[in-house]
Amino acid sequence: MQAVSHVEFEGRLRAGAGAPRSGGGLIRLAVVGACALMLSACVSAKEQRAMDLGQCADFGFQPGTDAFAQCMMDVSQQREMMQQNRLLAQQAQLAARNREEESRRDLYRALSLQRSGDKNFPVCGASSAGGLDARNGTWYGPNCRAK
Repeated sequence: MQAVSHVEFEGRLRAGAGAPRSGGGLIRLAVVGACALMLSACVSAKEQRAMDLGQCADFGFQPGTDAFAQCMMDVSQQREMMQQNRLLAQQAQLAARNREEESRRDLYRALSLQRSGDKNFPVCGASSAGGLDARNGTWYGPNCRAK
C-alpha cells in the first residue's frame, strides 16, 4: 500500500474519488428552497392570505366562486409542497455531507495506519484534525501516523 498525503487526498475528494458527490441540481434546489424559505418567513399568515387572494384574482378568478376557492387551495398546496421539497433538500444535503465526512475519516484512519512506524510523520493525537478511532482507541489524522 502506498501512503497518500493530505493534499493528494483533498485533490481526490475534489475530483470525485471517495464519497459520492451530490449533483449541481441538488445544490440549486437547496439554494432556491432557502431563498423561498427566507421570503416566506418574512410574511405573516394574514399577509400570505392577502397575496394568495391577489394572485388568484390576477389569474382572473372571481372571489366567492368555486374556481376561486380551487385556486386558493392549489396555491396553498403548492406552498406546502415547496416546504416539503425544501425539507427533503436539506436532509439530502446533510446526508451527503455526512457521507463525505465519513469517507474522509475512513481515509485518515487508513493513512494513519499505513504510516505506523514512519518517523517522517508525527504520532497522531487530539490536535491531529482527525479523530479518535473508537474501535481500537487510537488517534488518526491527515498528516500523522498511528504509532
